[in-house]
Amino acid sequence: MSRKNVPKLVVFDCDGVLVDGYVSIFIADKLGFGSKVRKIYAEVIDGKKNFDEAMAELLKIFLGLEEPIARELMLQIPIMKGARETIKLLKDSGIIVGVISIGASQYFLDILKELLKLDFCVGTGILIKDGRFAGIEFPIVDMENKGKILSEIASNYRIPLFQCAAVGDDDSNISLFKTVGYSILFNSECLERELNKLNMNFIDKLRLKIKIDLHKRHIKKYADVIINSRNLLDILSVLGI
Repeated sequence: MSRKNVPKLVVFDCDGVLVDGYVSIFIADKLGFGSKVRKIYAEVIDGKKNFDEAMAELLKIFLGLEEPIARELMLQIPIMKGARETIKLLKDSGIIVGVISIGASQYFLDILKELLKLDFCVGTGILIKDGRFAGIEFPIVDMENKGKILSEIASNYRIPLFQCAAVGDDDSNISLFKTVGYSILFNSECLERELNKLNMNFIDKLRLKIKIDLHKRHIKKYADVIINSRNLLDILSVLGI
């Protein structure tokens, strides 16, 4: 992307992009049931569960979690290397920067927005009752509506979609990639590393790896550029910064 074509808005995915890992897995590990959450992700990749089924099961796992404990853990979640510097440089260049995620809740994204000084953030809403996580509420972000959400945000900023760019790591971002003028597949392999921690035999791990590779091959069709990295600063050159 040349300097004259620098986007006016850049939207990031959360897990595996702004965060070095997966928010739900990190929290679950701290609470002692990380393997349960990894198994749900594996079953989605393997086609055994769809998005709605996975969301319902994850919700059951985290129901009753006390808000103060959740917030304390969320403040410990590792930010992707280079994320703070990248967002500062983008914003210093006059670019609107934000995040839309199907995996991270609005509760966490509000924290991330504050930490990284983002302009906007959209994730699935969390219902809190009597100081505990009690369910989900609107907005509900899924694989199909990320593009629509971004369209509405861009319209509010009066930025045409062809002047928007998206950065994501998996096929949950396809609707975003179809919507924006420029798309970057940030191939951090966070999901592969997390699922490799599952206690599985060699054949099952190999089958899961093949499924992940197929998912990656699918999203590559919609990406303008692929960056194999775990340093978000590496996206700047292709954005013309």
